[in-house]
Amino acid sequence: MEKLLHAILWILEKSPNGRTRLDLAKLLYFSDGVYFQKHAEMITRSRYIHLEDSPYPVNLNEALLFLREKGHIEAFPKVSGNGIQGFSIQFIKPSEGLVLSREEKRVMMKVVEAFRGRVVDENRHYPNLYENYVVTPLFDEIPFNIERINTKIHVFVRKSLLNLSGKVFRVLFERSPE
Repeated sequence: MEKLLHAILWILEKSPNGRTRLDLAKLLYFSDGVYFQKHAEMITRSRYIHLEDSPYPVNLNEALLFLREKGHIEAFPKVSGNGIQGFSIQFIKPSEGLVLSREEKRVMMKVVEAFRGRVVDENRHYPNLYENYVVTPLFDEIPFNIERINTKIHVFVRKSLLNLSGKVFRVLFERSPE
């Protein structure tokens, strides 16, 4: 739980406009996934489940409650002409003794920079990790294992530019036989 708490705080500290709960869940999932691809272990060591709108760390609600009670984060309503349109979780103050390594922070920064605003087009930024989420049945645990998460680019019906590690590739996708 300690790594999860520090990862949440680190992501929120690097997000000046705050993050929604679902965006935070996705950023944690992609950070863990990218780190797993390089080191065969996860930053937060969380278990993720497939919810209908995002991969979700099982202990995220408990972690947010703890951080709010300790005064590290706060939730603010997003108000528009139509009323309250959700809540933004904002960083208030750091926790003592940050337990994240330099490499963990580097990977998380890469993911946060890929999604400066809302977390959208995940399949464009991290197609293999997005696929790992999508192919997992609803409400099942999303597995993190070497056989399932790799660097393959899977099949979509479109042309696209893909940015991997700062290099831009033109990718032509084909329809897979169904």
